[in-house]
Amino acid sequence: MKIYLDQLEAQLTKNLPAMIWLSGDEPLQMREASDLVRQRCRQQGFNERELHDVDNTFDWRELVNANNSMSLFSDKKLIELRLKNSKMDDASRKILQSCLDDPSPDNILLMTSPKIEAASTKTQWFRKLEAASLVVQIYPVDTSRLPRWIHQRMQHHSLQADAAAVQLLSDRIEGNLLAADQEIEKLSLQFGKNAQITAEHIARSVADNARYNIFGLVDACLDGNAQRAVKTLRRMRDEGSEALMITAMLGKELRQLTEMGSRLQRGEAQAAVYQSHQVWKNKQAMTDRALRRLKPATTLQLLQHVRTVDLAVKGMHPVPPWVVLEQLVTRFARA
Repeated sequence: MKIYLDQLEAQLTKNLPAMIWLSGDEPLQMREASDLVRQRCRQQGFNERELHDVDNTFDWRELVNANNSMSLFSDKKLIELRLKNSKMDDASRKILQSCLDDPSPDNILLMTSPKIEAASTKTQWFRKLEAASLVVQIYPVDTSRLPRWIHQRMQHHSLQADAAAVQLLSDRIEGNLLAADQEIEKLSLQFGKNAQITAEHIARSVADNARYNIFGLVDACLDGNAQRAVKTLRRMRDEGSEALMITAMLGKELRQLTEMGSRLQRGEAQAAVYQSHQVWKNKQAMTDRALRRLKPATTLQLLQHVRTVDLAVKGMHPVPPWVVLEQLVTRFARA
């Protein structure tokens, strides 16, 4: 069955299917949806967790072994597959389907992946898999819904905010939910529960952190200022920022630069490209300079570096994550 994210909690309360597939490119919603699934599984006695990162070298027979082996520490276990790509070849599809055709009552499979391509959802294999599992496609919060999302998030943190404050924060974070959540947490710590947040509070908070925050980091990278970018990154590290959040924001910016650069190379009008990617006026000059410096071939190489940082954060790379992240920032600003 295919559902939307806002239906997930209610559906998990009804029953836990043999497999849950979370698909999307928005890091915060993916993380929270995964946490919700894990929580529900623990409540139902699935206390052991077995994790597999799936790339082109993954042997899908490991899934068969995991599904057939008994839990070492509890009666039930959650098997997680983190896919680097939502596409699967015929061999992996057959193995996955075989596990669903004969599911173990002692296991639940949680699969996470980037957005499933529309063409894949129309295949016979996907429809059969969908009928035997729970598929949740997670979409970014678009501009029109972002203020409401921010308002609800503030309420979750026991904050009250007027419309001007919500709109200012919405304009500031430009669709990045991880950045919005971090800013709201800062406001909660600074002003406490039941505080009334105004636009002045938002403006002051932004001004206080303008130099050393994720937005300043991205701006320094776009502007080609490697010294400022590295200094900003180190300050964020020292202040306890999450490497994963920073990596997600840089990856988002590089993907956007790649797509915009490709469209411009095809001869599309710059104004139309900027409008469709919501490049605000205050960032257009900086984006112009970045696109002249960073061609699509270069940004694709930088996106490979983003994946390396992601592996380092997960402990799957020999170099410490902050070192790899600093290398990425330097390359981004100097390329």
